[in-house]
Amino acid sequence: MKIINYWFIGLLSTTVHAEPEVHYNECKPSFNYLGADYQGTTNKNNTGSQWCYLKKPIDGASWGNVRVETIPKFTTISGTSCRSPSSYMGEQFYGCSSRNHTTPWCYTDERNWEECERTPPAQLLSHTHPQQSKRLDRIALGSCFKTQGDMPDALARLIGHKPDLYLWLGDNIYADTTDMSKMRQKYDDKKLNSDYQQFLAAKIPTMATWDDHDFGLNNEGKHYPKRAQSQAAYLRHFDVPADDPRHTTQAGIYEAKMLGQPGEQTHVITLDARYFRSPTFSSYGECEGSSSTILGMAQWQWLENELAKPSQIKLIASGIQVLPPLYQGRPKSKYCTYAEGTTFDNAISSLGETNMSGTSYESWAEMPAQRERLLRLVQKSINSGKTKAVIFLSGDQHWGELLQKNIPASHEHGKATTVYEITASGFGQSWPYHIENPLRLPIYADAKGDNNYTQQCQFPAKHAGKTYRGCTSEGREKPWCYTQLDNDGNGTNQHWGFCATTGDTIPTGRVGTVSQNVNQMTTSDHHLINKSGSNYGMLDIDWQNREIKLSIQTATEEAVSTIVRF
Repeated sequence: MKIINYWFIGLLSTTVHAEPEVHYNECKPSFNYLGADYQGTTNKNNTGSQWCYLKKPIDGASWGNVRVETIPKFTTISGTSCRSPSSYMGEQFYGCSSRNHTTPWCYTDERNWEECERTPPAQLLSHTHPQQSKRLDRIALGSCFKTQGDMPDALARLIGHKPDLYLWLGDNIYADTTDMSKMRQKYDDKKLNSDYQQFLAAKIPTMATWDDHDFGLNNEGKHYPKRAQSQAAYLRHFDVPADDPRHTTQAGIYEAKMLGQPGEQTHVITLDARYFRSPTFSSYGECEGSSSTILGMAQWQWLENELAKPSQIKLIASGIQVLPPLYQGRPKSKYCTYAEGTTFDNAISSLGETNMSGTSYESWAEMPAQRERLLRLVQKSINSGKTKAVIFLSGDQHWGELLQKNIPASHEHGKATTVYEITASGFGQSWPYHIENPLRLPIYADAKGDNNYTQQCQFPAKHAGKTYRGCTSEGREKPWCYTQLDNDGNGTNQHWGFCATTGDTIPTGRVGTVSQNVNQMTTSDHHLINKSGSNYGMLDIDWQNREIKLSIQTATEEAVSTIVRF
């Protein structure tokens, strides 16, 4: 995951920021900060100003500076008035705090103190779980949840789609902590958010996985010291039943559900790419070379067993991206898994990616042998007749995109197969910078106006001194691209075509939607949506015609989609 700007993941730092000034009525009646429960306000880490967490964000802020004159009087269990403020170990708080005590308390005068009645916790709505017998016709997915920007509009629009299943794909909160009370509070804050309460009230069946910022700390894995406690906090938040083995015998949050009736079954598999994960770079722990793992031995065996079960469609959820190839802009020796290099390079070569370079941010490609193992298992599942289609679902990146990988034929795993991925990330997030990814869904063109869209556009392409990363209308009446380039990346004049658009037939199926506003949503081709603000993904399954529509949605429209056959 990107580390830029994560120095202020916490809601407060020791530096004062321009947060709103509020009346106490806008405060949560109780909150937790740095392990202490508060009923009232505190100036902790805020250079003298009293603050509180807010019931509802104001201009994206989740806490505010409180006007002291608006803070009410607080009383102890005996009815004695609390001192205003109580001063303790350099901190001043109005109301009650549990600092260095098991329950909230306050000073009643300069020396004496008493315990306070605990504020009853707010009633939290619960997540709804999918029913095994219910066929999935529409699945939505998203990640990286922040209460800012156009998140409320995007979440409301998602609720309006009434999906049969929704998948949270990680960074479901930004905890970034080893303090489990802080993590639990942030999970509860999400449930208490008025927009998220609408999601919970809609009773949309939900499944989930996590990524680094809700697992614990940035880019962490097996060495995160509170992973078992973090798992318990995750299971509590997603209202996982007490008899689920993840509460008792299973380490890691991975699970699978077979949903629908025979002949129309969707197998939903959620991976845990954090709990067992070896370090990817030496800064995250001692490198393990070719012994590095993402899933760990037990989860790999479980996944092999799941992929051997028959279903029409398999959806595999991962907190980090699966299909982008290795970023080759840094020395390979920097990657923990490089070791002697042979296993590392062979995995890349086996998948036909020696000359490819993908996103520089976190992905499965940082462990090439682990990624090849995953893709080959999926290829085997398809070729052995256990499924008709495999689609990976991922989050993390703060952009949305549609991806396609053609897995080369293998003596052990069978003929060449094609798999897809939807990356949906996130709510209140965007990443308006160029992102390299040669495995983004291809854009097809015709042969200079014959309406047969079989030629793949080549990007980036140079034309008249400019570089294009998507279709252009420059010099022609509608969007077009080059289908062949010379050694310098220049388009060859005799090899170009008009780009396929909504409804056109392409080798994998049909083009769905290409928004008229797509150029305002992307820095590259139209299968990358990284300037829209919030985005989320959807799959619409047409069981009768055996088609799946893969799409990236924004707060206002369907940005781009494609229809594939299964």
